[in-house]
Amino acid sequence: MLSIRRVMVTGASGKLGGPVCEALVEAGYEVVAVRHRNSVDVPGVHQIALDLADPAAVEKMVGKSDAVIHLATCKEDRNGVIDVSARGTFNLLDAAARTRSVQRFLLASGDAVNGIYFNPQPVPIREDIPLVAYPGYYPLSKVIEETMAQQFFHQAGVPTVILRMSWIHAEDDILSHLTVAGEPFGIPVWRDLMSATQRSRFDGGADAAVALRHPDGRPVRRHIVAVEDCVQAHRLALTREGIEGQTFMIAMDNPFDYVEVAEYTAKKLGIETLDLVDPVGQDFAIDISKARYLLGYRPDDDIFRLIDRAVEFRRAGRPRRQRAGYQG
Repeated sequence: MLSIRRVMVTGASGKLGGPVCEALVEAGYEVVAVRHRNSVDVPGVHQIALDLADPAAVEKMVGKSDAVIHLATCKEDRNGVIDVSARGTFNLLDAAARTRSVQRFLLASGDAVNGIYFNPQPVPIREDIPLVAYPGYYPLSKVIEETMAQQFFHQAGVPTVILRMSWIHAEDDILSHLTVAGEPFGIPVWRDLMSATQRSRFDGGADAAVALRHPDGRPVRRHIVAVEDCVQAHRLALTREGIEGQTFMIAMDNPFDYVEVAEYTAKKLGIETLDLVDPVGQDFAIDISKARYLLGYRPDDDIFRLIDRAVEFRRAGRPRRQRAGYQG
């Protein structure tokens, strides 16, 4: 029987970390929030600065915790792959193995380990397909972290659970991605796919929703997830019995179609649609059956609800949560 009261959260000032901490405080947990660059702006948490590369300091904090939620990530930081993902994750897992205090160790991973969008994919992508990440330090870091978590479960009995999440969207992220105005968010970068004439036109501040297609004219399809559903998955994974050593895909119910979604977004914002062609992007879909069956995971947001809430967020003029600076 799990009796978790004190939860240590790394990466607590990130896009997912803040909402996870808020949900844990609301649920009555004592939350120790590990910060890096930014302050953890969540009332009710005990905020600490901790160098994950310091094994003694990490073991001291892990030994006082009933659970660890490891959200800290290096993103596209070459040095961070070693300091945060390799050494930091090792120190956390090793401390959990040595102290035996942790009843649940949650690792936040991503579908980047499956090479989504860049590599041809089986349909759908499941937890048991080989890890073949796309190029980059962030995908590499998640492969390293998942491998260590799995081996610490098998070799040392650390009660690890991996949540392999699709691309996380919060606030108005989805509008930043789907439209051409403003700073680019995620891939592809629309300007890179435009003709010189199109670039000249939209450099002036005009906006459009992108109807992304393959070279043969088919709409591009991809899977994402709302931050609120990722929070739901973490709360469930913290309480479900008998899921140690398991990996779960976390995403929306269904992938979205860029052409269909461009039309919907254009109507919501009163802008036009723009057809662009991506010569390399691959369709993919995520199978969340295992998370549904074993976790009880039920995503609340589909793509249209996500867009609706993003439009409401912008129109309300609410400030965005402080971000770590990585566009994605």
